[in-house]
Amino acid sequence: MERGALWEYQVFCAVAERQSFVLAARALGASPSAVTRAVQALERQVGAQLLLRSKSSVALTPQGESYFEYARELLRLESQAREALHDAQQGDQGRLRFSAPDLLGVTLLPAVLRGYAAQHPGVTVDIHYTDKAIDPIAEGLDFAIRGGFPASSDLLGARLWPYERLLCASPHYVACMGLPREPEELARHRLIMHTGPRVLKDWHLRRDKRIVRMHAEPAVRVSTSSGLMALALQGVGIARLADWAAAPEIARGTLVRVCPGYTATSARGVAPQMHAVYGSRSLPARARAMLAAIRQGAGAG
Repeated sequence: MERGALWEYQVFCAVAERQSFVLAARALGASPSAVTRAVQALERQVGAQLLLRSKSSVALTPQGESYFEYARELLRLESQAREALHDAQQGDQGRLRFSAPDLLGVTLLPAVLRGYAAQHPGVTVDIHYTDKAIDPIAEGLDFAIRGGFPASSDLLGARLWPYERLLCASPHYVACMGLPREPEELARHRLIMHTGPRVLKDWHLRRDKRIVRMHAEPAVRVSTSSGLMALALQGVGIARLADWAAAPEIARGTLVRVCPGYTATSARGVAPQMHAVYGSRSLPARARAMLAAIRQGAGAG
């Protein structure tokens, strides 16, 4: 690691986090003696002992615990400042890579990308459309857009917009099979379901404070959200769709709400949300601009 003005702080935080001079030296690409000298120099500078050393362990002193929080925040701010400077020097250049749910690729994102390309002509955009929960760090992405309910993880997250899930069918299907108004009537109908992770479960339908749980037996299962939408539009059966995708089709008259007084929620009655996950607090400017454009596009829609 480059030894800049904050080298001693980097070393101190690395030792405190790993509770080892040797492991800190390995992570920083330095010798254990250099790491020891850096910590000693910082302790002389602040006038306090920050670490307790023994042959088998390293621990923070009470003063060290307090100073560690400030040192870590200082390093975070310095990294953020460097990223901002890099973005300002680079301008609207570079490559942006992210993943998004399949259905966004045929609904919201094309219009968003048209506007983004006009404002950021020097940015190359690489999108991976998938309904799977992609790890942006493992896949080398700037961020990953997900729907549903945020999962517990070490990733950072940003809320994009909340939405509701609606039960929908085509007018042709309703004309032939009738319009179910209560969840109990769905057992007599053909249901289309998504096979994606965390999706193929019992349906929980909410109306005001009432939540009805039903075990949905699908007549057809499909692996993509765009395929689910296409089957519903063709009259194959009833599908559970996000309102941001279904509402335009309902307005055009190509879909009809089924059980119109109900929305599909979690077992606790919580509505889902679109959100982005990423591994670093210092998102490049081009990524922040894309997320802002997506939020704006969803709000306009």
